[in-house]
Amino acid sequence: MFSLKELKRDFYCWKYNIAKPGSTAYYKQLCRNQMLCPEEIEDLSLNKTRKLLKYAYDHVPFYKKRFLSIGAVPEDFQTARDFEKFPILTRADLMENFNELLSDEYTMKDVRISTTGGSSGTPAKVCHPRSLPRAAMGWRLLDWWNISPADDMADVYRDVRNSLKSKIFQWVQAFPGRQLLLNATSFSENDMKVFLDNFCRMKPALLHGYVGAVDTLSGYMLEHEIKVPAPKAIWLTSSPITQVQQKRIEKAFNAPVYDQYGCCEIYWLAAECPKRTGLHMFQDIRRIEFTDDSGFSVPTGEYGQIVITDLENYAFPLIRYANGDSGRRLKKDCSCGCNLPLMDKVKGRVSETFLLPSGTRINGEFLTTLFDDTPDAVKQFQVHQQTDGSIVLKVIPNIKFQDLEQTLENVKNNLLNAINHEVPIAVEKVDSIPQKGGKLKFIISDYKK
Repeated sequence: MFSLKELKRDFYCWKYNIAKPGSTAYYKQLCRNQMLCPEEIEDLSLNKTRKLLKYAYDHVPFYKKRFLSIGAVPEDFQTARDFEKFPILTRADLMENFNELLSDEYTMKDVRISTTGGSSGTPAKVCHPRSLPRAAMGWRLLDWWNISPADDMADVYRDVRNSLKSKIFQWVQAFPGRQLLLNATSFSENDMKVFLDNFCRMKPALLHGYVGAVDTLSGYMLEHEIKVPAPKAIWLTSSPITQVQQKRIEKAFNAPVYDQYGCCEIYWLAAECPKRTGLHMFQDIRRIEFTDDSGFSVPTGEYGQIVITDLENYAFPLIRYANGDSGRRLKKDCSCGCNLPLMDKVKGRVSETFLLPSGTRINGEFLTTLFDDTPDAVKQFQVHQQTDGSIVLKVIPNIKFQDLEQTLENVKNNLLNAINHEVPIAVEKVDSIPQKGGKLKFIISDYKK
């Protein structure tokens, strides 16, 4: 006899499988992968890596040139140690070689473009194949927390549902579950109150959102002694979470906080299970390395730059991509039953919240998206809130970009609308933006209300 929860889950997966054929089979395969022994997972990862290298050599102009530049062919890379000799892919490579990174077997109609400003403030864009059932990767993660993709969920996230058509699409996508949204772009005290009132009525199984925005919401709840029904899990993403933030959020919602790691260039990299002894790396679909500056692996337990290979993306292969974060592989195993290897929490990504004179908060995660629609317009940017609350947007412009001035004006106006024109915004074109410790601090706020 099936329970209502199981029926809702089966219906949701059936519905999704219509839109993305093969999703259910892909999800089941991912579930089997995590139960393989560690040696089998490593063999699977290496086999997929070798297959991807051969495909990239045959079908992607950028990689054909890269192989020729180092005097190698795919057959030269058979072991993990061999693979460490393959050149690192940088964000500059993405920006300068976008067209040549697209496989000759795909067109722009076959892919979705994902853009990122990231903590480095350097915008870049990549392509993801439309045919890949990406959501199924998340279903496996939800399983760990005893949550179904058909459960009711609350999101503190950037609101992209501006049109009626988009809202209807999101409703259909969530059904038979329901979705509650707090727009993390900017929100007022009244927005938080309305969201929490609806949260009490819906009683969602999952709260998902940006670290900074959920932390702000939790602080408001504790300050005003607001209680809500505890969700099964709180899933945080976008930037590292401190212990202080985690304790505050868990106290406010009376629920466990789980860290999930991913980036716009490559989704679904790692996440915590209920044991919370580290983040399980999705090593069956991503190959994650921790390397020194030369691209060679550092010993387990030591920090290095994070280098990622997306083993599923053949449309726009990202092979040994350094995304600017640092981390380390952990020596210990997890007792949860999942054999995917563990990594520690990520270092290197920082997001700051802007406070406006009215009390409205502008979250750093939104500010990273300012140039999402036109990532080629600038080489780098930084958002700095001054002591008087005004905002300075510094940009290193791409002088070859057409309609640069109009684009900068549009970005400025979009930001002004997001802050309801509360404070002035100035756009400064500069030749360089100072870095600290070798990394640009993308968001700076000197305003104290």
